[in-house]
Amino acid sequence: MNFKLKYDQIDHISVGMTQALLTTAQAARLAGVAPSTVKRWGDEGVLTCVRTAGGHRRFARGALERFVLSQSTPAAQAQSFVDGWIHRLVDGRRYEAEGALLDARARLGAWHRVTDELGPVITELGRRWKSGRLTIAAEHVASDCLGRALALIAEAQPVRADAPRALLACAEGDEHTLGLSLTELCLRELGWVPLWLGGRTPTAQLVQTVQGGRAQLVALSASSHSSDARALTAIARKIGAVCRARAVPLVLGGSGAWPQQPAGAVRLRTFGELHDWVSGLEPRR
Repeated sequence: MNFKLKYDQIDHISVGMTQALLTTAQAARLAGVAPSTVKRWGDEGVLTCVRTAGGHRRFARGALERFVLSQSTPAAQAQSFVDGWIHRLVDGRRYEAEGALLDARARLGAWHRVTDELGPVITELGRRWKSGRLTIAAEHVASDCLGRALALIAEAQPVRADAPRALLACAEGDEHTLGLSLTELCLRELGWVPLWLGGRTPTAQLVQTVQGGRAQLVALSASSHSSDARALTAIARKIGAVCRARAVPLVLGGSGAWPQQPAGAVRLRTFGELHDWVSGLEPRR
């Protein structure tokens, strides 16, 4: 990478939850370079830093990430973004993850854009776990870290008392709920109240809940671990039938092996698609 360009977009550093200050070692690890390189960036003025009372350098996380991205190719930028998020999550830095999410919301302007940006991170987590590059423990820590950060942000978004309700559930046998957490953020921003059924939701229980009239929308997720197309087709057919009978829209999401054209449901692959589709609904209250 070429680091000769000046990076002076930040005139001051604001210390707060969403703008954490990093030590030289932390900054070097995040940037994937030696600590001496980060020190040189600071001394040469290509990366803004502040000095503590003891003379130690401190770097704003957001400034560092933008600087590194600005010096690389688009492919390298994307990989750096994913790697940075995975390191943060595997280390269990929940408050830092929350800050990064809020920064992304301010930058992109809507949660459905933020969640689509996070899609490659979640995909890469699963890929590294399957290939053995991440242990089960590390994958669980990362998923829990992101899930908790998303939950904190989602709970802080107010919705009306008479808001329409959406059932959020994983397909039977699937326990990966990060997709539902991302879905919740998008739906809350559109004014919906989520009703969580969570992972490994028995199909019979979901059917019973829909029949009880508790929701005006059902969002069913299946991760890449749900690769049995026949099983997912059967689940979609059963739930689709009861949703049609109750006039409740059903959306199938995630990277699982859902049918391409499910009867009585819509198959969506991005949160942008989800946002546009739900925006067009006129839910019964």
